[in-house]
Amino acid sequence: MLKNHKSQSQTNSNFQDSEQISFSQGNFACFVGSGRFFFGGHWRLFVVWCLVLGISILTGCSKETAEVKKANIPVEVTRVQKRELQEILKFTGDIEGKDQVKVFPKVTGKLIEYRVQEGESIKKEDAIALIDRDVTGFKFEPAPVEAPISGIVAKTYLDEGDSVSPQIPIAVIADMDEVEIKIEIPEVDYPKINLSQVAEITVDAYPDREFTGKLSKLSALVSPQSRTASAEITIPNPDHLLIPGMFARIRVFVGARKTLTIPLDGLLRMPGIGSYYCFKVENDKAKKVFLKIGVIQDNLVEIREGLNQGDLVIVSGQGALEEGTPVRPISTPGVETEGKK
Repeated sequence: MLKNHKSQSQTNSNFQDSEQISFSQGNFACFVGSGRFFFGGHWRLFVVWCLVLGISILTGCSKETAEVKKANIPVEVTRVQKRELQEILKFTGDIEGKDQVKVFPKVTGKLIEYRVQEGESIKKEDAIALIDRDVTGFKFEPAPVEAPISGIVAKTYLDEGDSVSPQIPIAVIADMDEVEIKIEIPEVDYPKINLSQVAEITVDAYPDREFTGKLSKLSALVSPQSRTASAEITIPNPDHLLIPGMFARIRVFVGARKTLTIPLDGLLRMPGIGSYYCFKVENDKAKKVFLKIGVIQDNLVEIREGLNQGDLVIVSGQGALEEGTPVRPISTPGVETEGKK
């Protein structure tokens, strides 16, 4: 008995010295240094408990990390302010000569030749072309076709030898010292339009240059079919840069007023439905606000509904935002935010 006990003690000592782990018949024994732990038949429960504890710690860390990432997203802001905006109506149209006429021959025959070419000047009653009356059994002198006005030959329609008649135009002559553009004004904007209002005109041929004109004609009738009224804009053209047929973009200034505005960078639009919205800062969080807008002029947007003067609107960093996202406003020039003076 004593020998067996001594042998068992020797065995235990060897376990302690060698830091070994032994499994025997479902029992778990752990010897670390001079410490010794026994977990009879419940060692599996201990392992499960360790795993659950580890997962809980890792999950808690992940949640804290996600909350840290979500918190305090830096955003640039500006305040809603009242500014003076010019109200501008936009139109498009084609440039025409101020006096622009089609030229018709007075006789039937064949075109002998044009006496002037497209782009050349011509005086009133000068011959623009010659016609061979070509009547069987008769011989006539070439019949001239006279210019009804002075101007530039804007267009020629025929080739030599083509048949002509008093019903077929052979050319267009335009007075190029002034040009005009015909526009159609929607009835909703008709009350804003008056004669002599200033218009700015741009054309693709001179993208960096603006031409100035005035509203010279305004119809007193609104078409029941199109719900528009006809108008004309006259533009001085001393250098003949504007040529009949050019496509023009027109802006007519109809007044100015003070109104709530935000920078264009703060304006966002819902895909699909097209509604306008922005994010403003409220209680250190992003709040989504739907807007009704008016005039867009340069980098400013008129706000008719949705915001109040002084509201703090986010103008940069909106891509990472959703309703309720915590934010840290960074002031833009001229704007003070909490904690920054």
